[in-house]
Amino acid sequence: MIRFNMSRKLFNPILVITTAFFVVILSSFLSKGLFRSFSTNITTQVTVGNTAPAFTSGPAESAPGLAGGTSESCAGAATQGDTITFKTTATDPNGTTHSYYFLVCSTSSITPPGTPGQIPSCTGTTFCTSGATAVTSGTEATCTYTDNTSSWSTDWYGIVCDNFASDQKCSVSQGSGSSGSPLVVNHRPAFSTSGVSAAANPGATFTWTTTSSDPDTSPYNNIKLLVCKTQAISAGACTGGNWCSSAGTETSNSTCGYVATSPYADGSYNAYPYIVDECNLASTGTAQGVNKAFTVNNVAPSVSSVTLNGGSAISLTQSTTTAVSMTASVTDNNGCRNQGNTANEISNVKAYLYRSGITYTGCDTLGEANNNNCYPEVSCSAGTCTNGVTTYTCSASLQFYADPTVANTIFATDNWLDSIKATDDNSAAGTTQVTTGVEVNTTLGGDTTPTTIDFGTLQVGGENAPLDRTLTHNPTGNVGLDITVKANTATMCTNYSTCTGGTPISISNIKYALTSGISWSSGTTLTTSAVEAEVNIPKQTSGTVPTKQTWWGIQIPSNILPGVYNGLNVVDYVLGETSGW
Repeated sequence: MIRFNMSRKLFNPILVITTAFFVVILSSFLSKGLFRSFSTNITTQVTVGNTAPAFTSGPAESAPGLAGGTSESCAGAATQGDTITFKTTATDPNGTTHSYYFLVCSTSSITPPGTPGQIPSCTGTTFCTSGATAVTSGTEATCTYTDNTSSWSTDWYGIVCDNFASDQKCSVSQGSGSSGSPLVVNHRPAFSTSGVSAAANPGATFTWTTTSSDPDTSPYNNIKLLVCKTQAISAGACTGGNWCSSAGTETSNSTCGYVATSPYADGSYNAYPYIVDECNLASTGTAQGVNKAFTVNNVAPSVSSVTLNGGSAISLTQSTTTAVSMTASVTDNNGCRNQGNTANEISNVKAYLYRSGITYTGCDTLGEANNNNCYPEVSCSAGTCTNGVTTYTCSASLQFYADPTVANTIFATDNWLDSIKATDDNSAAGTTQVTTGVEVNTTLGGDTTPTTIDFGTLQVGGENAPLDRTLTHNPTGNVGLDITVKANTATMCTNYSTCTGGTPISISNIKYALTSGISWSSGTTLTTSAVEAEVNIPKQTSGTVPTKQTWWGIQIPSNILPGVYNGLNVVDYVLGETSGW
């Protein structure tokens, strides 16, 4: 530092000189008016910038039925096609003269408007805008968007821009909570085609296939197939019951199957496939609810457990019919009743009873009926049908002359069989023959008329010449016959049968012949022992009864007192040789 040191001795003169100089100068200014007073205006300036409007409420979204907006859940997601409402309230710090526009965009950036002060446009996808007219600051702005997104979750940005022309400002927000971004939309599954298995028998599995998928992302892209009995669904379920449904964990081409457990009525069954997603949102695809009916085939009934007369030999009754029982179990895998439950599935069951040599094919029509060996189309009555199984009982009325099949008969190597035929309502039939046949026994029986031989009034020495009293013999059973004849006692008497008085006539005076025109002397003498007479009565084979005759006569010996003489002859029927049947 430089210091100046001045002595007092020099200071005083300098002070005087300096003071004088200032006085001169001041006088000069005053004399010339140069020291008069004056003032100056200073202009101030500041530039106030345009400030972006601020969100005071929202932005927020809402969908029909979702007052709180949408969220990542089935219950909180909007539905494809819903009209989504976006709303917000913004306030412009520059005052109410600045209105604002509201935009909802897929990105946070905008493109300035072509004309300053008007609404800008979204750089990305525009969901909606509040319109070309700006909204007054501090009032709510809304816009709506009809969803056509393809994603379960889509980000959005709410943007508010003022209408200041020279320097438009904007604010961006995605809102908060479930009413903020993203937009969550559940999309309907796609369903374009469906198909079902070909017609099949009861017991088969019918499978429905689909071309189907869900456009949403995992874990919200599962779908489910419902195959309904009626053309209606509600809340992801068939309202009228379902044939089948898929697991609901698949993401495409759902399938499901239904087992038509036997017995099952034949016919076509309507079936309506529906696809829903895991939120039970139904598809609107072209195949939704289109009938894909399945068809259960008619199958012929089956017959089992056929019986004939309880397995016992058949014994006929002379001169009348005998009831012969037959039973069988009939199973129809189409069930007991038809599809509409208007009639029995089995329309009729018939029994066919025949001698084995005739066979079923020789006795399967009414035109082949023959009382000797074939009893076709015998009606049967049904028991209770349970699960398509019914026991039927049939009864045939066998004529007394039906062919025997035991030893010493024409058909000794045959037996009798029966077949049961069941026919359903579609004319499909099943037939089964009894496993083991039974025999028809011989029935030995005949009838002789008249029951009295009146030789007339004869004198001693008189006779029936030729033998002219006849007996007629016919069968009452199922075989050819011969007869045996004998006298019950050795004489004819007036007090038969004690024969204690008078003059008995020996039965040797009675003779018989097998043809007409035979003289008494040429006849066969009656004895008290049974003697077979080869009359060869044929077996009856129709309603016409075969007959044979014998001719009888007597000669009255000498020394016979007058009177009415009686006796008793016995005619028995025996099995004739088969050659005579």
